[in-house]
Amino acid sequence: MTTDALFPELAGTELGRLRERLQRLGEQPPQVLLLEGGSEAQRLALARWWACRLKCPEASAPCCACPVCRQVAAGEHLDILAYDGRISNKDDEENPGLVRAFNMDRVRELKSRLRDAPHGPGYRVVMLAGLTLARDEAANALLKSLEEPLPSTRFVLLCAQREQLLPTLVSRSLCLTLPWPDSAARDPELQPWEEALGEFLRSGRGLFERSSARNALDAALAGRILLACQKSLARVLAGREDVDDPLDMALAGLDVPARALCGRWLAEAQEALTFAVGPARILEALAARLFALRHGGV
Repeated sequence: MTTDALFPELAGTELGRLRERLQRLGEQPPQVLLLEGGSEAQRLALARWWACRLKCPEASAPCCACPVCRQVAAGEHLDILAYDGRISNKDDEENPGLVRAFNMDRVRELKSRLRDAPHGPGYRVVMLAGLTLARDEAANALLKSLEEPLPSTRFVLLCAQREQLLPTLVSRSLCLTLPWPDSAARDPELQPWEEALGEFLRSGRGLFERSSARNALDAALAGRILLACQKSLARVLAGREDVDDPLDMALAGLDVPARALCGRWLAEAQEALTFAVGPARILEALAARLFALRHGGV
């Protein structure tokens, strides 16, 4: 079995170059590796490929064929531990799976397991996704673990952008950036929302009637709308805005400092979706801030 067969998400020249770099890093693996960019599926696949690099019985490269590699790729190896800050404690208790919630209970369990030797040759690999800028009890406990050298354990942090993590986490990491998704690609299903948001940023009208309609917006759809906004902002920053797209043109009306602020607010809105805040309220608050920014109110 080839790498592309076991990890189809990693096909392509650019991701191949990243695998080559990780291959070399495997000689002296960093204690904390941070993977940003790409899609969520690509980040997870590359993290598991890295875990194969650190666990495969092959001395020089993951074979992607042995039982160890297949277990790692499926997330089922006993030495591969995965946590996600977006999983609620309730979901973690009612539907425990291969990826557990990142909370203080899990951190205590993790620290206890780190005192034991791995179940097989190579390193134990701990994957952490869905971390935020919030410095809560679990994050503080994690930082203490990262500050202490652990000869048998390596950590992998997964996020869309390193700015979403605590700077202290980033500073302890070797960061690799996957190829960013195509910023020109549009989702046709989101066109009415993009048009409504663009019109609101221009005139202050129209969006709230759509967002406040019953069952009009859930967290998944709100996340897709925020991603569409990020793509629109990326096109504007690259000077490739679409003159026929109302959202592109609305964001193009912002000056450079305002565009930077817009990017920060989009990241904050995405983070807010992981908490118990209504998605309509998040989108409306973001739109109101951007309207004020565009019209000189901030």
